[in-house]
Amino acid sequence: LSTIAASLSIGNLMVYGSSDDHYENHPCYKAGFAAGHSDSFNQTQQSDCGTTGNSHAYYEGFISGCISSGGGDYFACNSKTDG
Repeated sequence: LSTIAASLSIGNLMVYGSSDDHYENHPCYKAGFAAGHSDSFNQTQQSDCGTTGNSHAYYEGFISGCISSGGGDYFACNSKTDG
């Protein structure tokens, strides 16, 4: 039973990691990450990125950039996205 639980845990980590890579390599994610570092969410750019089929890439990047720059936790950074 412990072997099954260990393999399920490893499998879940691998799936989660691959979804992160999808956004981290996306130009909208990178733009959002840079904006998060400078603490300036750009609603127009968010909308433009939404038309590419990756509507969450800019937002996810902004949140990650904001948190990593010391801008606060998820809730503090998310409040900066309200237009």
